[in-house]
Amino acid sequence: MPGEQLHVQGADYARRAKLWLDNSTRVRASWLVTDEFGAERLTFPWPHGGQDFSFDLGGILRGDRLENQSFLTEVKGYTTSSKQGPQYLSYLAKCYVALDEHPGNAHNFMWITWCPFNVETWNELCTPTKVKEGVLRERERVLGTQDADAAAALIDDDRIKNVTERLWLIVLSERQERLVISPAELGELERIRRRRGQA
Repeated sequence: MPGEQLHVQGADYARRAKLWLDNSTRVRASWLVTDEFGAERLTFPWPHGGQDFSFDLGGILRGDRLENQSFLTEVKGYTTSSKQGPQYLSYLAKCYVALDEHPGNAHNFMWITWCPFNVETWNELCTPTKVKEGVLRERERVLGTQDADAAAALIDDDRIKNVTERLWLIVLSERQERLVISPAELGELERIRRRRGQA
Protein backbone atom coordinates (compact mmCIF):
# COMPACT_ATOMS: atom_id res chain seq x y z
CA MET A 1 0.00 0.00 0.00
CA PRO A 2 1.46 3.45 -0.89
CA GLY A 3 2.75 5.51 2.04
CA GLU A 4 0.10 8.23 1.75
CA GLN A 5 -2.67 5.62 1.73
CA LEU A 6 -1.19 4.01 4.84
CA HIS A 7 -1.10 7.43 6.53
CA VAL A 8 -4.77 8.09 5.72
CA GLN A 9 -5.77 4.60 6.89
CA GLY A 10 -3.80 5.05 10.13
CA ALA A 11 -5.47 8.41 10.79
CA ASP A 12 -8.89 6.83 10.23
CA TYR A 13 -8.22 4.04 12.73
CA ALA A 14 -6.92 6.56 15.28
CA ARG A 15 -10.12 8.59 14.83
CA ARG A 16 -12.22 5.42 15.25
CA ALA A 17 -10.32 4.46 18.42
CA LYS A 18 -10.91 7.95 19.81
CA LEU A 19 -14.63 7.74 19.03
CA TRP A 20 -14.88 4.33 20.68
CA LEU A 21 -13.09 5.53 23.82
CA ASP A 22 -15.12 8.75 23.98
CA ASN A 23 -18.37 6.80 23.64
CA SER A 24 -17.34 4.37 26.36
CA THR A 25 -18.46 7.17 28.77
CA ARG A 26 -15.17 6.83 30.70
CA VAL A 27 -13.25 9.59 28.90
CA ARG A 28 -13.39 13.18 30.14
CA ALA A 29 -11.32 14.59 27.28
CA SER A 30 -9.27 13.16 24.42
CA TRP A 31 -7.11 14.41 21.58
CA LEU A 32 -5.38 12.99 18.53
CA VAL A 33 -1.77 13.74 17.65
CA THR A 34 -3.15 15.47 14.54
CA ASP A 35 -5.34 17.85 16.61
CA GLU A 36 -4.26 21.46 17.07
CA PHE A 37 -2.74 20.90 20.51
CA GLY A 38 -2.42 17.12 20.26
CA ALA A 39 1.14 16.92 18.97
CA GLU A 40 2.40 19.04 21.86
CA ARG A 41 0.78 16.73 24.42
CA LEU A 42 1.61 13.43 22.71
CA THR A 43 5.21 13.97 21.57
CA PHE A 44 8.23 13.00 23.66
CA PRO A 45 11.99 13.10 23.02
CA TRP A 46 14.05 9.93 22.86
CA PRO A 47 16.72 10.40 25.55
CA HIS A 48 19.51 9.77 23.02
CA GLY A 49 19.83 10.51 19.32
CA GLY A 50 18.00 13.82 19.11
CA GLN A 51 14.71 12.45 17.74
CA ASP A 52 11.13 12.55 18.96
CA PHE A 53 8.33 9.99 18.98
CA SER A 54 4.61 10.41 19.50
CA PHE A 55 1.53 8.49 20.55
CA ASP A 56 -1.56 8.53 18.33
CA LEU A 57 -4.10 9.49 20.96
CA GLY A 58 -4.27 10.67 24.55
CA GLY A 59 -6.58 12.14 27.11
CA ILE A 60 -8.10 12.07 30.58
CA LEU A 61 -10.27 9.30 32.01
CA ARG A 62 -13.15 9.58 34.45
CA GLY A 63 -14.95 7.50 37.04
CA ASP A 64 -14.03 5.34 40.02
CA ARG A 65 -10.32 4.50 40.25
CA LEU A 66 -9.66 6.06 36.83
CA GLU A 67 -10.86 9.54 37.81
CA ASN A 68 -8.63 12.22 36.24
CA GLN A 69 -5.99 9.70 35.17
CA SER A 70 -4.24 10.38 31.87
CA PHE A 71 -3.80 7.91 29.03
CA LEU A 72 -1.46 7.60 26.05
CA THR A 73 -2.50 5.34 23.20
CA GLU A 74 -0.94 3.68 20.19
CA VAL A 75 -3.46 2.61 17.53
CA LYS A 76 -2.85 -0.14 14.97
CA GLY A 77 -5.41 -0.70 12.24
CA TYR A 78 -3.95 -3.93 10.91
CA THR A 79 -5.99 -6.83 9.56
CA THR A 80 -3.08 -9.21 10.12
CA SER A 81 -0.76 -9.60 13.07
CA SER A 82 2.52 -9.84 11.17
CA LYS A 83 3.98 -6.37 11.83
CA GLN A 84 2.71 -5.76 15.33
CA GLY A 85 5.18 -7.76 17.43
CA PRO A 86 8.25 -5.59 16.72
CA GLN A 87 6.16 -2.40 16.80
CA TYR A 88 4.75 -3.38 20.18
CA LEU A 89 8.28 -3.76 21.59
CA SER A 90 9.13 -0.26 20.37
CA TYR A 91 5.89 1.00 21.95
CA LEU A 92 6.92 -0.49 25.32
CA ALA A 93 10.21 1.41 25.11
CA LYS A 94 8.25 4.60 24.37
CA CYS A 95 6.09 3.99 27.44
CA TYR A 96 9.24 3.58 29.55
CA VAL A 97 10.56 6.91 28.27
CA ALA A 98 7.23 8.76 28.58
CA LEU A 99 6.79 7.66 32.19
CA ASP A 100 10.14 9.22 33.07
CA GLU A 101 9.71 12.31 30.90
CA HIS A 102 6.20 13.23 32.02
CA PRO A 103 4.72 10.88 34.68
CA GLY A 104 1.60 13.03 35.09
CA ASN A 105 0.74 12.45 31.45
CA ALA A 106 1.35 8.70 31.61
CA HIS A 107 -1.01 7.04 34.09
CA ASN A 108 -2.24 4.52 31.50
CA PHE A 109 -0.71 3.16 28.30
CA MET A 110 -3.16 1.68 25.79
CA TRP A 111 -2.39 -0.40 22.72
CA ILE A 112 -5.53 -0.55 20.56
CA THR A 113 -5.58 -2.89 17.59
CA TRP A 114 -8.08 -4.51 15.26
CA CYS A 115 -6.10 -7.75 15.10
CA PRO A 116 -4.58 -9.88 17.89
CA PHE A 117 -0.86 -10.54 17.61
CA ASN A 118 1.71 -12.80 19.28
CA VAL A 119 -1.21 -14.93 20.43
CA GLU A 120 1.04 -17.80 21.53
CA THR A 121 2.56 -15.47 24.14
CA TRP A 122 -0.43 -13.14 24.67
CA ASN A 123 -0.34 -13.54 28.47
CA GLU A 124 3.28 -12.33 28.48
CA LEU A 125 2.76 -9.08 26.57
CA CYS A 126 2.19 -6.97 29.70
CA THR A 127 4.93 -8.44 31.88
CA PRO A 128 8.15 -6.84 33.18
CA THR A 129 10.13 -9.26 31.02
CA LYS A 130 8.42 -8.01 27.86
CA VAL A 131 8.80 -4.33 28.83
CA LYS A 132 12.49 -4.90 29.49
CA GLU A 133 12.78 -6.63 26.10
CA GLY A 134 11.26 -3.56 24.46
CA VAL A 135 13.65 -1.18 26.23
CA LEU A 136 16.64 -3.33 25.28
CA ARG A 137 15.44 -3.44 21.66
CA GLU A 138 15.55 0.38 21.62
CA ARG A 139 18.56 0.57 23.94
CA GLU A 140 20.54 2.99 21.80
CA ARG A 141 17.77 5.61 21.80
CA VAL A 142 16.62 4.94 25.39
CA LEU A 143 19.87 4.18 27.21
CA GLY A 144 22.54 5.57 24.88
CA THR A 145 24.48 2.36 24.28
CA GLN A 146 24.55 -0.44 21.71
CA ASP A 147 26.01 -2.89 24.22
CA ALA A 148 23.23 -5.16 25.52
CA ASP A 149 24.94 -5.93 28.85
CA ALA A 150 25.70 -2.28 29.55
CA ALA A 151 22.12 -1.37 28.62
CA ALA A 152 20.67 -4.05 30.91
CA ALA A 153 22.66 -2.60 33.81
CA LEU A 154 21.15 0.85 33.16
CA ILE A 155 17.51 -0.25 33.18
CA ASP A 156 15.40 1.06 36.06
CA ASP A 157 13.51 -2.01 37.32
CA ASP A 158 11.06 0.10 39.33
CA ARG A 159 10.09 2.01 36.19
CA ILE A 160 9.75 -1.28 34.29
CA LYS A 161 7.30 -2.45 36.97
CA ASN A 162 5.39 0.84 36.84
CA VAL A 163 5.01 0.61 33.06
CA THR A 164 3.76 -2.97 33.40
CA GLU A 165 1.05 -1.90 35.85
CA ARG A 166 -0.21 0.80 33.45
CA LEU A 167 -0.51 -1.28 30.25
CA TRP A 168 -3.79 -2.02 28.49
CA LEU A 169 -4.23 -4.31 25.46
CA ILE A 170 -7.51 -3.59 23.64
CA VAL A 171 -8.62 -5.54 20.58
CA LEU A 172 -11.52 -3.98 18.66
CA SER A 173 -13.63 -5.09 15.74
CA GLU A 174 -16.04 -3.24 13.49
CA ARG A 175 -18.99 -4.83 15.28
CA GLN A 176 -17.56 -4.08 18.70
CA GLU A 177 -17.27 -0.42 17.72
CA ARG A 178 -21.08 -0.36 17.62
CA LEU A 179 -21.49 -1.60 21.22
CA VAL A 180 -21.02 1.85 22.78
CA ILE A 181 -23.77 4.40 23.25
CA SER A 182 -24.68 6.74 20.42
CA PRO A 183 -23.37 10.33 20.22
CA ALA A 184 -26.89 11.58 21.05
CA GLU A 185 -27.05 9.37 24.15
CA LEU A 186 -23.56 10.49 25.15
CA GLY A 187 -24.70 14.13 24.85
CA GLU A 188 -27.65 13.41 27.13
CA LEU A 189 -25.37 11.71 29.65
CA GLU A 190 -23.05 14.74 29.61
CA ARG A 191 -26.04 17.04 30.29
CA ILE A 192 -27.02 14.87 33.28
CA ARG A 193 -23.44 14.94 34.59
CA ARG A 194 -23.32 18.73 34.31
CA ARG A 195 -26.59 19.07 36.22
CA ARG A 196 -25.09 16.89 38.96
CA GLY A 197 -21.82 18.84 38.94
CA GLN A 198 -19.89 15.82 37.63
CA ALA A 199 -18.64 17.36 34.36
